[in-house]
Amino acid sequence: MSAHAMYQTAVLLDFDDNRVGAELQLPVDRLSISFRQTVDAEHLPLEKDSLRQYVLGHVHPVAQDGRPFIVEFIDQAIQTVENAPYLVVHLMLTPPKGASVGHFMLNYDVIAHEIVTHVVLISIRSDKQHPIPANDPVLLGMIRYTKLSQDIDRMKR
Repeated sequence: MSAHAMYQTAVLLDFDDNRVGAELQLPVDRLSISFRQTVDAEHLPLEKDSLRQYVLGHVHPVAQDGRPFIVEFIDQAIQTVENAPYLVVHLMLTPPKGASVGHFMLNYDVIAHEIVTHVVLISIRSDKQHPIPANDPVLLGMIRYTKLSQDIDRMKR
């Protein structure tokens, strides 16, 4: 079984002790529509700063008390995922002081703010405290239509 069907986004979360890595796998055909510019290997060097700002503008995790997480942009690259071109973006999510990394709300609408039929699958790929079998991410939920946030609870699996 594949991680996600063509044209879907995958958000893969990697839990560390006090922060969460997030890998966004964004189909470039859908991303080009929502970003309103061509996204491919040729254009990426020219658009990388704009793409960085676009992604950061659409990923807003918040603690249970509503305080925002710090979202750090790590890198981005065009990669082939399931025989299709995707922009793979790595982020680091750090909770505000005193908040738990284990339970938060992920407000997310990359691509989905423009393409209402777009599906975003959100999964936990790894967790240092609660091991997950390799290559078998735990699906937490999906973002689509008017549901643009997902409760992230690393204990619910």
